Amino acid sequence: MDDERIKEIVAAAVERRFDQWADEHPSLASVIDRIRLTDRAVESLRQSDQYRRAIEAYHRDLNDMNLLTQLVDLAGPILAGILGL
Repeated sequence: MDDERIKEIVAAAVERRFDQWADEHPSLASVIDRIRLTDRAVESLRQSDQYRRAIEAYHRDLNDMNLLTQLVDLAGPILAGILGL
């Protein structure tokens, strides 16, 4: 998997977690610049040690779905921090 595919998976993980949050907070979600939030969350996620470990595990196992699941779990706390929750 190339770096572009990994970027897509990271963005999908953040989007999935945001969608879950937005379902619980629709009025707040409607006023948030989703693209900027996603970009910021992706950057924060990629700088974390947990992200590096997930990528290393992916390279060992080559399991796209496992990587996506791990990144969705990591994206939750990052989004909560960015959103101040």
